[in-house]
Amino acid sequence: MDKTSFLLLTCVFAGLCLPSLGFTVDEVKCHVCKAVVNEMEEEVAKVDPKKKIEVSGFRLDSSGNAVGKSVVMAKSEMFLSEVMDNICEKMDDYLKATHKKTGKFTLLKIMVDGKMNPLSSEVDFVQDGDMNKSLGHYCLEFVENYEDVIFKHFKADTLDEHLDIKICSEDSDYCNDAPVQEDYEFDDKDEL
Repeated sequence: MDKTSFLLLTCVFAGLCLPSLGFTVDEVKCHVCKAVVNEMEEEVAKVDPKKKIEVSGFRLDSSGNAVGKSVVMAKSEMFLSEVMDNICEKMDDYLKATHKKTGKFTLLKIMVDGKMNPLSSEVDFVQDGDMNKSLGHYCLEFVENYEDVIFKHFKADTLDEHLDIKICSEDSDYCNDAPVQEDYEFDDKDEL
């Protein structure tokens, strides 16, 4: 059996077993989407905001000089593509879990800042047959299907405060979190 067939069979098996665990495939996909966005934000934050790279240096001006444009490295398509190419490997750092108090599903990053995640004592880890391999599969599916959406948001001048909701709920429908309400500007009128 080749690797692709095994992965597909594992994901189908996981899909059949998940409802009996108290959470659905859609919930897992939602949490994977949010984890991808959070990991992307962390990678972008690591880059010096002053660091720029030259792009489109293949055009010439009327004098024959190369015309280039510099962009912030963290906003460049080259950098973002590289991050997206490797982001799904980070799903190996996550485990499926349920909160002890509420029973709600979550994905928990095992290590945070080089230490065991302090929230690990507040959850029960879910042992499933796929050994969390479906997380990587769902990540690849998301990144492939929503690459343009990811680029659009991460290339913006400023990152949205609720980027996970914007991407995972509003743009991709992976989650059904309430849309972020824009702040409303009140007129300077006295109340009646």
